[in-house]
Parts: sequence; C-alpha cells; structure tokens
Amino acid sequence: MPEGSDRLFIAIGVSKPKGGLDELPGAITASERMAAWAEAQGYTTLLLHDAIFPEITIDLLRDKIASAIDTITNQTELKRLVIFFSGHGAALAIGDQYWILTNWNKRSTEAIKVSSLQRMLEYYGPLQVSIIGDACQEFSSKFIDLIGSSILDKPDEDQRTYELDQFFAVDVGKQAFMIKATNNNKSFCLFTEVILDALEGGINESYIEVIGGNKVVTSQALARHLDASVALEASKYGVQMKPRPRPGFYTDRTYFTLPNSSAGQEKSSRTARKRALKNSGANNLDINSAQVPHLGNTKVNLIKTPLFTVPPSVEMLAVDIEDPKTAKLLERDAFVNEVSSAVVRNHFETDCGICVSGTEVTRVDVSYGVVSRVAEDSNWFRVDLLSNSSLAWSSALVTLMDGRIVPVTLVKGFVAALHIFADGSLSLFHRALGGDSYEDSTAIELLAGVHTGLLGQEEIIRAATMLRHEKHKIITLGCIAAQFYDAIRDVESLRSMAAFYAEHQQPVPLDIILYGSGTITESDGRLYADIPAVPERKPRTPDEEASSFTHHATPAFTKHPIAGHVPWMRQAWGAIATAHYDVSGVLWREQALTVMEYLAPGIFTCIRSEGREALCDLTNISAQQSDQSSLLTTT
Repeated sequence: MPEGSDRLFIAIGVSKPKGGLDELPGAITASERMAAWAEAQGYTTLLLHDAIFPEITIDLLRDKIASAIDTITNQTELKRLVIFFSGHGAALAIGDQYWILTNWNKRSTEAIKVSSLQRMLEYYGPLQVSIIGDACQEFSSKFIDLIGSSILDKPDEDQRTYELDQFFAVDVGKQAFMIKATNNNKSFCLFTEVILDALEGGINESYIEVIGGNKVVTSQALARHLDASVALEASKYGVQMKPRPRPGFYTDRTYFTLPNSSAGQEKSSRTARKRALKNSGANNLDINSAQVPHLGNTKVNLIKTPLFTVPPSVEMLAVDIEDPKTAKLLERDAFVNEVSSAVVRNHFETDCGICVSGTEVTRVDVSYGVVSRVAEDSNWFRVDLLSNSSLAWSSALVTLMDGRIVPVTLVKGFVAALHIFADGSLSLFHRALGGDSYEDSTAIELLAGVHTGLLGQEEIIRAATMLRHEKHKIITLGCIAAQFYDAIRDVESLRSMAAFYAEHQQPVPLDIILYGSGTITESDGRLYADIPAVPERKPRTPDEEASSFTHHATPAFTKHPIAGHVPWMRQAWGAIATAHYDVSGVLWREQALTVMEYLAPGIFTCIRSEGREALCDLTNISAQQSDQSSLLTTT
C-alpha cells in the first residue's frame, strides 16, 4: 500500500447539469486542480467529473466512493476523508445545502444533500472529514422540490463521530462565482483558487503555525486565509463573496507542510498546477505566475458567472438588485407582520388545540384523541388527548383547501399555530397555552429568519439557549436549533437538547432524535428514544456562559417519548435514512421513507394529496375512516 493511503481525497465536478442551468467549465478546472494537489500530498485520490464520465449521478458516486473507502478500510483505518465539490448549488433552509448533479431536474434525489452525507459518513469510520464546497447556497423556486441524497448506503456498522472541517465558498443565501475563459486563460472558480493558494503555502506568514519544528498550514490557518482573502479576490472582479469556513480538526490539523526554502515552495506550487492543467488539456495558461487566478488582477474582459442564479421575483423588482439583503429583510418583515396578525387562541379547556389561519381547512384527523371545532372560529380546533400526562401527544393531519396535508404534532399544554401564506408556504409554531405575547413574537421572528435565510449562527445558539429557560416554552425552537447543530455535526448538543425536554417532562420532537441524539424504538404505534448522557463542556457564546445549564452535563434517558410520527420540518426527512433504530423501529423507518416520496415544497413538512394513504399508515390513522368522515375524525 502506498504511503498516505490512509487518507482519501474525492474531487467532484459537475459542469453540465441539465434542466436549463448554465454550463460551468470552471468546475472541471477546480476539481482537477484540487485532485492534483491531493495527489501531490500523498492522498489516495478519486476524480469524478463530467469530462471523464458522461453524467455525474448518485449511482456513480455511490459505486466509486464506497469502493474507494472499502479499499482503504479493508487494510487500515481511514484517517482522513476530504470531499470537494464544484458546480451549481442550492439551499432550501439554514444548514440544508445541496450540490446539484447532472439529472437533478429528472429525479429529486439527484443532488448531494450535504447534511445527510455528513451523517452517513459516521457509519464509515473516518477519524476526520473535511467538506469543501465551491458552490452557491442561494434559495430558488427551481430547486424547491429537491430531496437530495446522502450518496452512500447505510452499512451494518455502529456510528462513530469524527472531527469535521467545513470550508464553503459562501454562506446560506449567497452566490459563488466562476470567471469565464478569456483569450488563453481557462475558466476558473474563485473560491477554489483562493483555497489552493493556501494549500500550496501561499499564505500570510502570520497564519502559519509551527508543529514539530515544521511550518504548516492548519485548518485554522485555512479559515483565517479564506476569511481575509476570498472577499478581496472577488472584489477584483466586481463581485462579492463571503466564505463560510468552520475548522473543527483538533488532533492532526495539518493540510500542508511548507518546504524549507521559498524555492521549494514555489516548485511545489507549480508542480500541482501543471498536473491539473496538463490533465485538463490547458496548455496556454501562465502556470508560472505566483497568483494564477488573479489573471493580472484586472477586470478587463472578465465575465462573472454565478454558480447559481436566482431570477428576481415580482416582489423583488421594487428592490435595488445590487442589495439582495434588503429584499430579504423586507421579506422577513412581511412574514413577521402577517403571522403576528393571525389570532391564536390562548386557552383550550382540553389543554391542547390547533389554530389555522390564511386558508380554510377541509378536515382534521388525529391519532390519539378527540377533535372538535371551536364555535367562535371555524379554523380553531380543540383536541382532547387520551392522556392527561405532560408527555401526552398526538399526530394530526390538517387537510387544506388545495388538497395538501399538513402533519402537525400536538403536545399537551400547547397550541399549534398554523398559518398558510398566499403563495402556499406555511408557518407552524407551538406555544404554551397561557403564554405571553413576548414568547409569540420571539418564535415568529426566529421562524422569519429561517424562512428568509437570515438566521445566523449566533442567533441559532441564542435560540437554543432561550429554549432551555423553563419560562420560555416555545417547543418548536428545538427543531430550528437542531438543524444548526446537525449541520456542524454537534451530536453532544443534540443529545443535551433532547435531555432538556426529558428533564422537563416533555416529549422530544422527532427531528431532534433523527439528527442523532438517540436510538429510536417503537411500541404500540408510538416512538421512544434512548438518549445517551453528555459530559460537561466549555461555553461557546456569552449567552451560554451566562447560563450554566446550556453546557453542563446531562443524564441518560431510556425509552423517553418522542413527539410525533412525522418529522416536523422538511429538512429532517433527510435524516431518516441515517438515524439509529433498534429492530422495533425499522417498520416506522420503511413507512416514513414511503411517505417521503410525496413531500411538498416548504420549510415545514407538507404532503401532497396523493400521499394520504401512506401518511395515514405512518400516523396510525385509519385511511378508510378518514375517507368516510365529513370533516373531523376521532380515533
């Protein structure tokens, strides 16, 4: 086995996606240059792009990547796995990033769902994983039906957490850029060239660390370089880019060891560039230039092409298109105003209910209780659950006028506030009965941030911190915070959050468990979780430092009730394939994967009308009884 074969580098480039997307020849350049660098560093290298293969598909990636991993793990431990992608990208929500493959327009699974891939890799045993994405993360209606794939099948192995580095060209809601070929210069992707500068040693001296007597470029040095250099390089071509690096390696942090002399450094850099350019058939680019991507640092004749373009909506025509954040802020404010104006009942004598606004409801079905309409509003429904315990819950299916079905998990002591917007999107949050208006406004503002992609890392951690204050009982917030923790694979925070619900005698929302905070079991049609204990850790923000319970140790819980048969938010459906189940939970998993085929677009779970029968099976609601009922169903 060659030296360095316990490290695997996978470079993926998709330059010719179908469905009317622009061709991106720079994706080929980017993947080949990154693969050449990896080969020069001793990685086992797998190069997959559509100049080699006619199409880049999930089946192709699964076959090639699984084989490459098996080749290594059959002989030794996989110490580091790096996955690089260049091409079109999209985001459907915070932490819900997709890399677009060739046939994305034909099959909704023909895209790499980054969060699902990260979870699946926990079953393949790498000690370290680095995810590098040179793709956009903008929202667009053209990608709204994407479900995506984790690429790999789930093996019969135990999950094992790994150290995770993430280096993304841009944050959620933003564009990355390719510079088109001009004269003798090939098309290239800005972010890739900037990160290659650092990977080849062309980095600010102050970022370099000395480890074992060697000058090295570490995860943290890469992050500092990207933060300082991407925006600067993008500005030279008249565009704006702000990267999202999240270094997480803490054992072996080294990516590149600088040679002892500057001449050696320059030679190493040129060798890697020449290999990539030779493989791609580019003979005219000046590969001796110390800064290849700068092309003389001139804007002349350079054409910027976003890796993903969002057509302006009618609403955005009134907004300066040079300031897309302004449009998002207006959209967020509109969301807050509309949802806040919907009246939500603050009391139900049954201690549980649903308030729907924005459209009429044709029927409501529940799994564990009796539902009846409130006289004062035809869209308000009281639900008498079968148990008076604080752990009591029931699935409800709310059928809208257009035939879509919104699954709502009802929890004792909470009212579910469901609002339908004119464009068909929806908002759903659970508020404690008897709660004050401050709690409502906080939840609505957070949901608006999620809806528009304006919710940042600090705000999400703050929401998780707020959730742990007993006086703030907005149960939906846990699902939002869980998406962030899942995106960075912070499993301990997921488990700590699950334990918080258990400690306060509340069922844990299904989404939190699916992301990896426990093992799922099933008994008498209900789901339960075994939640592992979590050790104490250091606080990460001032809010956490001020609240010791956000980072203290949490105990283990066995067979604690899970709230819901159905993921609360659409993003969590991608975690069904990677969640941990015992034998009793396998049937639920298979039923859920069947329902997944009928997912409608949106942030929250919504099912197309043709999925009713499968959804009734999943929620333990009799489809036959549901069909015969005129409006309200009890079981």
